[in-house]
Parts: sequence; structure tokens; C-alpha cells
Amino acid sequence: MLKEERQQQILNRLYADGNIHVNDLAAAFQASKDTIRRDLTELEEQGILRRVYGGAVPVKRPVLTIDGRKTIEKDEKYLVARKAVRYVRPESLIAVDGGTTNILFASLLPLSIKLRVVTNSFPAAEELRKRPNVDVFFLGGHYSKGAQTTVGETVFLQLKDFYFDQCFLGAYGVDWKQGVSIPYPYENEAVVKKLLIDNSAEVNIMCSCSKLDKVSNHIICPVEAADRIICEHPVAREIQMRYQNRIC
Repeated sequence: MLKEERQQQILNRLYADGNIHVNDLAAAFQASKDTIRRDLTELEEQGILRRVYGGAVPVKRPVLTIDGRKTIEKDEKYLVARKAVRYVRPESLIAVDGGTTNILFASLLPLSIKLRVVTNSFPAAEELRKRPNVDVFFLGGHYSKGAQTTVGETVFLQLKDFYFDQCFLGAYGVDWKQGVSIPYPYENEAVVKKLLIDNSAEVNIMCSCSKLDKVSNHIICPVEAADRIICEHPVAREIQMRYQNRIC
């Protein structure tokens, strides 16, 4: 494995887990501990991480592109998406925004289901195209390459004409005090999400349990605006109470 490839995979683990350990990395990459330590030293010199005893922690957790996020918590996202599909009401008008969980959600919809779906996500639209009984309305606008979605005033103007039976939205963080949030530099996504929430009779937030009690830069809505918060597995009663029994 090339050094650059190994270091990128080290960063992927760091951003996914919040910390990394030399022993674990050496075993995973079949490399010596000295090699891993040199990798961590180089990454620290670039200002990406900070060395700590036995491993490293991120200096600042960056926002990855949608391609970069596909392999992070893949199993958890699959379980969230599969659960979310159960709440879809056939023959309704639903909205699906961008994100890796949303792509999985679209891919798991039954081939026989009848729906009308509005989306600004190119990958989600491609998955929906494969469903013969799903009528897809794709929102045109400025192409956000990192998120692979359309954003901006054109999207906003089109959405104003819709009122959805349900919307299924992804989130970067969900906190019982601060609400649902996404990070910089995806503030244009925040505008789209807010309008989808305002124009929907039922709001479903899809997030893994690891995103609970986390806050990012741009608040989308308070927890009270969500009809349900769909996680991959049940949470403890005290957590459920904090989120007003919205977690399912």
C-alpha cells in the first residue's frame, strides 16, 4: 500500500471514530508501529491531527464530500435507511434530500411501491429511476459538487409550490437542546432542508445514534419539528425522554 493511500485511510478512521491507536493501525495495515508513528507525525505537521499517547485525535474534524462519507458508518446507515423505508406511505408525495443515508433509503424502496418523489440529490434520483412506479421530480439549480445536490434560489422557488405528505432528511447532528444541524460549508443545504420541513405534513430525520447529542454549524429545526428521529437501534430510556419520545 502506498504511503498516501495508507494515510488517507488513517484519516478516514480518525474522522469516523474520533481517535486512532498505533497498535490498531499497525495491525489493520500490516505495517510496523514505527511506520504508523511516522505517518501520524507527518499528518500532525500538516495540522490535521494531534499526537497523544498511543495514538492521535483530530485537530478539527473536517466535513467530507459525499463520496468520502460513503464508507463511514456504512452498516449503521443501512439499518437507518431500512427502518425509514417502513414509514413510507405508498401513493404519497414525499421529499428526499441529499446525503449518503438518503441514497441508501432510495435504493431500498421496494420496486413495486407507488410514489411521487421530489429530490435535489443526483444519486438518490438515479436510484429512484430504477423504480418503475415512482414518479420522480428532480429539482434544478446550482450543482453542489461536494454534496452532489442542487441548491440555491432556483431550488427554493420550485419547492415553494409543493406540500409534501412526508419528507425524509439526513442530518449531521441532532441535539435535544439545539436541534437538527448540518456543518459548514453546506449552509445552502440548510435552506433547502428548512423549506422541506416547513412544507411537509410529516418530518422524518434519519441519523445514526452516533449523531445524537451533537451540534454542527447550521441549525435546521428544533427537535419538536420532527415527527420521528430514525436511528439504527433503540436508545436508553433517559435518551428517549430527552428527545420527547421521538426516536424510533
